[in-house]
Amino acid sequence: MPSNATLARLADRIAIQDLRSNYCYAIDDRDFESLPHLFTEDVSLDYGALGTYQGRDGVREFADFVAESLERTTHLLANPTVSVGVDGDRDRATGRLYVIASITYADGTGGWRIGEYRDEYRRVDDEWRIADATMRFTHSMDYDAENGWPDFTAHE
Repeated sequence: MPSNATLARLADRIAIQDLRSNYCYAIDDRDFESLPHLFTEDVSLDYGALGTYQGRDGVREFADFVAESLERTTHLLANPTVSVGVDGDRDRATGRLYVIASITYADGTGGWRIGEYRDEYRRVDDEWRIADATMRFTHSMDYDAENGWPDFTAHE
């Protein structure tokens, strides 16, 4: 029989994985109103070529960018790892996972992006929130309605 500590650790890991999934669902469903509540007040987002954003106002700014530039997205997440108890603090955690996303731009073109999230999480008022997020694309393939699919491009 698992100990209460083991069950609590597993529950935390599941809650954190759900948190990142809920972020992706909010983007894909265009539920931008719910996005800021998934983050801490002082969140830091570093999304590489997509920009850097600070605080919940920055999350709203990123949501505006997505709403204006992307018509549709579908995120798939893979290989999540979560470590709860950073530096002995049970209210802090780190995570890493891959993302594969199909995207359709506002102009009708689209493509695939493959990348990685590296996150820090913090428990606030008994709820896990994203406190720091870094995302980098590692591969991309764009679709052009006129020319079809080009060669696959790997990023350094």
